[in-house]
Amino acid sequence: FTDPATGAVRLACGSRRKSDVRVFDPVAGGEALVVLEVGSDVYALAVFTDPATGAVRLACGSRRKSDVRVFDPVAGGEALVVLEVGSDVYALAVFTDPATG
Repeated sequence: FTDPATGAVRLACGSRRKSDVRVFDPVAGGEALVVLEVGSDVYALAVFTDPATGAVRLACGSRRKSDVRVFDPVAGGEALVVLEVGSDVYALAVFTDPATG
């Protein structure tokens, strides 16, 4: 995804072992810029634009907790939304509702 403040490219990597998502600068390299604590194995990631705010969001699907957590991947912090789906999450896809744009 692109950092809206700087225009720089960012890379989000989910971890099964550490139960987190780390956001890196794939051009400069180095340590993670942001670490998001998901609290469970991360098996799926999807980036989207929040239609209400225009902000970048990162959805993280987990297996053990059977939920999807939505984060601000630029600022970090706690999950903004937690969706209990009741089953393992191995894939995520984001789409725009044609009726609302």
